[in-house]
Amino acid sequence: MIIRKLSHPHWHRTVNTIVAALIFIVAGSMLLGRNLDLVPDYVFRIVVSWQMLLIVFGLSSLIKRNLTAGFIFLAVGTFFLIPAITGVEEEWFRTYWPVIFIITGIVLLFKRRNFKHHHEGGWKWDGCEHATSEELSSEDGFVKANVSFGAAKYIVLDPVFKGADLDVSFGSVSLDLRKTSLEKPQTHIDIDCSFGGVELFIPAHWNVQVETDSTLSGWEDKRHISQAVEYEHKLIIKGDLTFSGIEIKN
Repeated sequence: MIIRKLSHPHWHRTVNTIVAALIFIVAGSMLLGRNLDLVPDYVFRIVVSWQMLLIVFGLSSLIKRNLTAGFIFLAVGTFFLIPAITGVEEEWFRTYWPVIFIITGIVLLFKRRNFKHHHEGGWKWDGCEHATSEELSSEDGFVKANVSFGAAKYIVLDPVFKGADLDVSFGSVSLDLRKTSLEKPQTHIDIDCSFGGVELFIPAHWNVQVETDSTLSGWEDKRHISQAVEYEHKLIIKGDLTFSGIEIKN
């Protein structure tokens, strides 16, 4: 399997910006329309709702090819929006709400089946150790992870760390870089994390720069700097965080 560094974080940031802009435009238009009596109350309650927000998150995830989270967001948002659209009785809702669990299970089953197919094809795990995970790979110092509803742990053992591409949704990734080193002037870790967490173990003397776009998210550098920082090499952490967090330790 050939591992290459993907450029999708830039595309993901573009999608997030467009989605955020559309949310503000639609919400503002609906509020204005209601104030001017141009938008009926039932339409306003449907469009400006947490269910519709989940649907938007789902469509955004599908555009970014995060299929598992996308389908689950869409399924949950659509299901809870059905009573408001159709006016069905509450008894229907109380009867059929377990369908959400069935849909989630089917999505996860197909994702696991797809992973098993690739795994049986002979994926290698070079230069890292891992725990419970979804889709993991590493080659020649570059780490790639695609984790949904699970957890992954990496200990990079390659002499030189060449970067990472971490895609996490409803899960967590731990990446340990304390047994490797930087060679290039700039090395990148690209992170796309939704409803999850990323834990990075980075040597105290590494020069770290964080450049993430965050939505109700954040990051924290908890390293204890006990020696001079090496400015010749820089580790740049970039990407998108949605309801997520990054924790840097040493």
